[in-house]
Amino acid sequence: MPNATNNDFVMPILSGRGCTFECSFCYRMDPGFRPRSNESIIEEIRLLKKEYGVTYIAFSDELLMSSAKKTISLCEDFIKAKLNIKWSCNGRLNYAKPEVLRLMKQAGCVFVSYGIEAMDDLVLRRMNKALTTKQIINGIEETIKAEITPGFNVIFGNIGDCRESLNKGVEFLLKHDDGAQMRTIRPVTPYPGSPLYYKAIQEGLLKDCEDFYENKHINSDLLSVNFTDLSDEEFHRCLLEANTRLITNYFQKKLKHTLDQAKEVYIQKNADFRGFRQT
Repeated sequence: MPNATNNDFVMPILSGRGCTFECSFCYRMDPGFRPRSNESIIEEIRLLKKEYGVTYIAFSDELLMSSAKKTISLCEDFIKAKLNIKWSCNGRLNYAKPEVLRLMKQAGCVFVSYGIEAMDDLVLRRMNKALTTKQIINGIEETIKAEITPGFNVIFGNIGDCRESLNKGVEFLLKHDDGAQMRTIRPVTPYPGSPLYYKAIQEGLLKDCEDFYENKHINSDLLSVNFTDLSDEEFHRCLLEANTRLITNYFQKKLKHTLDQAKEVYIQKNADFRGFRQT
């Protein structure tokens, strides 16, 4: 997990199920948001620490940051309980406010994975993301100021997407990514049950659920349904160019970090070093 050390013991848990938003590419097996109580979450973390030596909790919820109020309440109770544990979660950038992030940091949060999806306001509106590029930029910058690493999720191929909107996403990732986690851009996938799935059927791009799983959705990094004006070949070429830039940038940062580690070992005689490992 991002910002976990070789000495950390990571365990995933859920603080709730569901999501309060209705993005066009997302499907719901059950409606609504079903949170656990703060008390039950704290009790589980205490058990994992005491019985198994867990030091890092990876919250696997679709959206732990379901509201500013809920996030603040959970963090305040973590602090009162003196859990002293690292944790990461999925978050929403419209809730990434200084007062919320400050408490998250104090409560042990080291990484928040955000669904950015696109850096174009028209595309964001058409996917019903309930976010603007201004909110995205402000939220990411405030997260970095709070000394929490932001995770960036960008997809390509939504209605209104084009070469220019893809490039905006790449430039944003290159500007803000600190190298804690490799990020590539994937095609949007209209999973059965999502509004985008029914849009594909309406437009004659998809027949039914069987057509999706048997013929179209063969790999998550390949196009299943093309909602853009690009040909399938042009679409994949654009993704290759975009991800080549992102992957190159990531490994350049990893190379620098690893060489800096080598200097610490051999020049500064860092006795805490535990080997050159891929993590």
